[in-house]
Amino acid sequence: MLRENLDRNWEFEHGKPFHIQSKENGQTRIVHLPHDFTIETDTWAEAPGGRATGYYGGGIGTYTKMLDIPAEAEGKRVLVKFDGAYMNTTVVLNGHTVAQHHYGYTPFHADLTPYMRPGKPNRLAVTVNNAAQPNSRWYTGSGLYRHVDLLTSPKLHIVPWGIYARTSHIVGGTAFIIVETTVANHADTPASVWVDLKLEKEAGGAEAGSGRVQVYVPAAGKAVGRVTVAVDHAECWDIDSPSLYRITASLNGSDKHYDSDSTLFGIRTLTVDVKNGLMLNGRTVKLKGGCVHHDHGILGAASYSDSEYRKMKLHKDNGYNAIRCAHNPPSRDMLDACDRLGLLVMNEAFDMWTMDKNPHDYSLYFERNWKSDIEAFIRRDRNHPSIIMWSTGNEVNERGGLSGGYEWAARLTAWVRELDPTRPVTNAVCTFFSGLEDEDQQRFYDDLKNPPKESAGFVNFDTEFGKQVWDGYTEAFCAPLDIVGYNYLIHQFDAAAHKYPDRVICSTESIARDMDQYWEGVERHPYIIGDFNWTSFDYIGEAGLGKTIYTEPEEADERRKTLHESPYPWRLSYDADFDLCGFARPQLAYRRIVWGSDETFIASHRPENYGKTELISGWGWTECEHAWSWIGYEGEPVTVEVYSAAEEVELILNGVSLGRQPAGKVNRFKARFVLTYMPGTLEAVSYTKDGKVSSDVLHSAGEPAGIRIIAEKKELAADGQSLCYAVVEIIDAAGHCVPEASLPAVARVEGAASLAGFGTGRPQTTENYTTGWFTSFKGRLLAVVRAGVEPGISTLTVSVDGLEPVSLDIPVN
Repeated sequence: MLRENLDRNWEFEHGKPFHIQSKENGQTRIVHLPHDFTIETDTWAEAPGGRATGYYGGGIGTYTKMLDIPAEAEGKRVLVKFDGAYMNTTVVLNGHTVAQHHYGYTPFHADLTPYMRPGKPNRLAVTVNNAAQPNSRWYTGSGLYRHVDLLTSPKLHIVPWGIYARTSHIVGGTAFIIVETTVANHADTPASVWVDLKLEKEAGGAEAGSGRVQVYVPAAGKAVGRVTVAVDHAECWDIDSPSLYRITASLNGSDKHYDSDSTLFGIRTLTVDVKNGLMLNGRTVKLKGGCVHHDHGILGAASYSDSEYRKMKLHKDNGYNAIRCAHNPPSRDMLDACDRLGLLVMNEAFDMWTMDKNPHDYSLYFERNWKSDIEAFIRRDRNHPSIIMWSTGNEVNERGGLSGGYEWAARLTAWVRELDPTRPVTNAVCTFFSGLEDEDQQRFYDDLKNPPKESAGFVNFDTEFGKQVWDGYTEAFCAPLDIVGYNYLIHQFDAAAHKYPDRVICSTESIARDMDQYWEGVERHPYIIGDFNWTSFDYIGEAGLGKTIYTEPEEADERRKTLHESPYPWRLSYDADFDLCGFARPQLAYRRIVWGSDETFIASHRPENYGKTELISGWGWTECEHAWSWIGYEGEPVTVEVYSAAEEVELILNGVSLGRQPAGKVNRFKARFVLTYMPGTLEAVSYTKDGKVSSDVLHSAGEPAGIRIIAEKKELAADGQSLCYAVVEIIDAAGHCVPEASLPAVARVEGAASLAGFGTGRPQTTENYTTGWFTSFKGRLLAVVRAGVEPGISTLTVSVDGLEPVSLDIPVN
């Protein structure tokens, strides 16, 4: 199979043209995929999706490309493969509609063969229709936001995603790999061919095994060749040693080579049970997981290999070992990154089934498309060793049996197992804030008339009536599953062993402020295999989910009622360990400590909030900074928390000890101090009975005096895809980042690259990530530089009024 990437040089225009138009009409422009046309637009207060989509709209866009299909393609099969297009996509070739695809997150193929004109220009037009709003609970983006490829193969060929490999067993260091190769025959006569297999180590290319099987393929039919290949001295894929193998399948006749294809694969074993939990290669692994949406912050939904890898590596470097794709199949690049980094993945199918969560969402197409959509992404993804479970859905309204929910749960689970019997199947279940028949739902909400007055009120709230009926109504839904996902059901952890002695549980969503309690439950119960926090990486949409409000005590009750409101210009969820740019927030350090780090971390509360009542949303975190620069608050009281697993912490200000406070697990890993703010040096030292363990030091910053650019890459590849993330800092005369600097900045890129995005993690803003103009947040910004296709030098220049502009050369090679 010949693959040609089609990401470059598409004519794009908003809307759908009434007839064939040319470049001269002035309505089109050239874009290079991946492309999200929504992120280029401005937000607006009346956006139909409201806070759910971060006040972005949708729209329609059409991509047109002239394909050069050579005359030699006559008699061959030609397909276009889309890794993802959001949403309601129509593919047209030379005026013929060849494919339509509704779901915005699953890959699909468009068969061009019947309508192609080999040796002549072929007009490929792809219209993406995201105009029906609202259709999602988060920011989706719009357009061809993932890669597009052209596939060419003979009539007798290996089907796309046709190689399926899995580890049967490992004995004495020899792994036995079952490889199934699906062959299609589009000719009108049957064929008998050999499938020759070769396994090679991806690192170095050394041959590791081989196999051969003959396949009889009927005319206009398919057949599967199955063979077991022995791999001696097998290197298992694991979290800390993500070894990969490449499997190449060749299709050969007695005197002719027909086709070949290859895929990456990892050798590993995976089991799950109530006694040992999840076992990877024979050892129990507790999942330290994060839920992530598909967007890439200031790049919008556009999925690049570099953006996916950076996002995943930030997780890996900070103690995460697992990722939950929330709530849809990810891009192929994301899974490739997880394979290479050693991250475990929960690959999730849907956020809704037949019952809608928004008027124009995927529920409109579910009954017609669910089976083909599941098949598409599982066939694409099932060779990835990083994937350890499939999820059929998240908080679907059918979880209590509504609308045939029990039958649907069994049907989806059975189909997943048919496509891949090697991985457990899960589904994320929550409380009954929805999903009950009218009478019971009314009783549930009657219990809410006297809500608790603690800061959050409820997280995916429950009531006494809801707790009473939860087991009875969800048991049939959960019964087909191998692992039951619990969203915010920590109050169900302990009782599960008695009620369901054979149930394996995964905490599929949890809140940051209770992460220590969730993790304690995971560690204590063998049948709970891990915890995934909501969320690990901030995202556009569900705006204000993680907000914190500070108010005068007498106004707290009234302000609490508005905690769920996030009016424009709220844009981001702001609930995560990493902000939208990937910058660490204080809760990330706390999580590392809960997971076992012996570090010390100073979290300084904002002095303007001292004495006020703190109202934290269900997904929020105390408003604090890893900084000691509160200009204008000299002599004022300030609260400092020190995160530490040690028994006690000493705080030292400008060389003077302020005493010690207890910390550690019994104090929820926090030592609390109240002191008077004075600029200078603040140090925290953690102690156990054996002495000093670790320390943390903060220095006060002065006034803004300059700009510093820190590039995460030294050079780019001239492939039109490579990205350089460049952190821009506002610094004082001593070179310290000024954490309170909020200054308008301008970024531009000249030469052999372009500016793909420029912005910050500020949760409320009207600024546009694609214009090159943005205001710094906490003293920093992020610029993303995208390589062109010609080698040369690119120059990133950042300007701030009153400061000397700074430039950085980034070679494109």
